[in-house]
Amino acid sequence: MIEETLNYLYNLKREGIKLNLDATRDFADRLNNPQNNFKSIHIAGTNGKGSISSYTYNILRQKYNTGLYTSPHLIDFNERFIFNREMISNEYIANFINENKKYIEELGIEKRNPTFFETTTVMAFKYFSDKKADYASIEVGLGGRLDSTNIINPEVSIIGQIGYEHYQRLGCSLTSIAYEKGGIIKENKPAVLLDNKPEVVKEIKKLSEIRNSKLILIDNYCRVSNLDYNISNLSFTLKTEYNEYDINTANSGLFQIKNIEAAISAIETLNENKINKKDIEKGINESRWPARFEVVSTDPLIIMDSSHNPPAANALVRSFKEIVNKKPLLLIGMLSDKDFFSYLSIMSNLSDSIILTRPDEPERSMDPYEIKKYANGLFKNITVIDDPIKAYDYAVKNSSCILVTGSMYLVGLLKKYIKSPVMPFDIN
Repeated sequence: MIEETLNYLYNLKREGIKLNLDATRDFADRLNNPQNNFKSIHIAGTNGKGSISSYTYNILRQKYNTGLYTSPHLIDFNERFIFNREMISNEYIANFINENKKYIEELGIEKRNPTFFETTTVMAFKYFSDKKADYASIEVGLGGRLDSTNIINPEVSIIGQIGYEHYQRLGCSLTSIAYEKGGIIKENKPAVLLDNKPEVVKEIKKLSEIRNSKLILIDNYCRVSNLDYNISNLSFTLKTEYNEYDINTANSGLFQIKNIEAAISAIETLNENKINKKDIEKGINESRWPARFEVVSTDPLIIMDSSHNPPAANALVRSFKEIVNKKPLLLIGMLSDKDFFSYLSIMSNLSDSIILTRPDEPERSMDPYEIKKYANGLFKNITVIDDPIKAYDYAVKNSSCILVTGSMYLVGLLKKYIKSPVMPFDIN
């Protein structure tokens, strides 16, 4: 039953990506606008938005019934919808599609049917409404201004790091991309900005002023001290304008510091008396964001990271050098629509040995033999193993330090293979 339902959903991808809110608004309106039945935090950005979404969700659920909507998933479709530590059920997904299939198909005749992401977004809002959520942490899919999730009116908007990914749709300058991401800022509602690039700050400031939105720049709002880290833990003292926190997290990538700052800054702006300092510290401590500098094995040391664009690669290389300080065997697979040469150039600063393989994404996975043509000048030792499972087994047999990266579709497949958990919190 669920396979049939998911196949139906995935077939909606034939509409591609539509940067237009009309279909989502019409669909939500048909269901009495479930997105208005709970409070929300909205998170946009090129990199880090999944981690920030997880942190805000884990803090809020300490005292509130809280949902988390993210994309894409690593292993199971249900990962996209979490409410109070549980994934959405197959039964709910099937019932939602069965109840709305006629409407979806009628729209397909009249105009166009809702896309895959538009449908899953409305499903998330209806699910959180039916569950009587107090809050939901909502991750933007692509961009912000015209992303399907942008029919919500969040209590606070968070904008993470901004880079050039999806420039074909969002514009060729950081200013134009910031404009699209900043489209989630709402009238008279505060916003938090993580990025500190001058052109990004200038554009987001302008949008905030137009919308009478109080803007928090975390570089001005937060101070970090007593930083300590190792392969399995990151700790520091975080001082904001309102409080001081002792932060401990198993999300050990150094890039998570800014993501934690952004999440805590947003929570503070909510002015929710129920949420106290201990709730925030506990929420961060319990947070997990799988496939972001995730240690899945210590013997051999295997780290999985879903970075797939140059800014994320730079952050990954910095963290790996600082924390691990040894050359890994790289296991990389990439999608054809990514800036693979820039990505590989950055990763070559970390190691001269690489295994090229193919992510589990039939339509967009890049032929590893094609990548090899460009990798020859970057790495001394190149092995091509088309099958990712065989590539992983080969890496484990031949190295004591392995970094798996380049695509969520590669990391997701291998996490499933080794039965690695995917929930965004400590499951113990």
